[in-house]
Amino acid sequence: MTNRRTLIVSIAILITTTIIVALFGIVPLPEYGELSSENNFDGKIIYHIEIQSENIIPPAPDIIDSCIFYIDLSKDLIKEEKVICNSDLYNFSYDINFYDAQIYSEDQVLLSYWDYQAGDERKGLVVDLKSGDISKDVNNIFFVEKSKMNVYGEKLINPWETSDYNSRVIGVYYVDRINNIEVFKSRAPSNYFFESLHWSPDGNNIVAGDSENNLIIFSKNKSFFPIKIDLDAELQEEESFELIEVLGWTN
Repeated sequence: MTNRRTLIVSIAILITTTIIVALFGIVPLPEYGELSSENNFDGKIIYHIEIQSENIIPPAPDIIDSCIFYIDLSKDLIKEEKVICNSDLYNFSYDINFYDAQIYSEDQVLLSYWDYQAGDERKGLVVDLKSGDISKDVNNIFFVEKSKMNVYGEKLINPWETSDYNSRVIGVYYVDRINNIEVFKSRAPSNYFFESLHWSPDGNNIVAGDSENNLIIFSKNKSFFPIKIDLDAELQEEESFELIEVLGWTN
């Protein structure tokens, strides 16, 4: 009798669990296509990552370095190229601010730092994208708000404003002069999100970073399925990285 009761309870638990999983189960990550030479993208995508330790004991992880990388989409072989890291700039300052890094020109990145020898003066470094050379030491720098508007006057909407993480729905949208236009919408895990949306130089495509350390390229007109670019920074053992921000997409 006891065995029968145990069996009935076990079956009931199994059925209940199955129903709960079916109704409220794990939502998979969105599906994306892979980048290929047929996509014919041009320009460079520039982004900021942090290299971190893989500590499991709090406080963790430790930030080992901050770096700027880029990917040249016009090349047949897509390869991540390092521009510069915080550790390369210790001769200027130990307080380089990578969080407000901006694209200075198509092939240059602007970083700010505090020059304590000059009386806590904020200065800027302009770094060449390809060589990593510092071409200028800029005084009186001005950091402008990053534009979310393309050449057609269409403006990207912050993904935090259009995604409902409680219902596990995320999306990418932009505004034309009249309407909000949906570019992409999908269910996703509650801890999955997009950030740092930027237009391509021709205004027809959009790049975003995601919480899985990928770059995602969307077609404004949905002319192709969203494409994922896996990032794989060169790391030492016991290191990981986090995509902090996409700085932009240049020619």
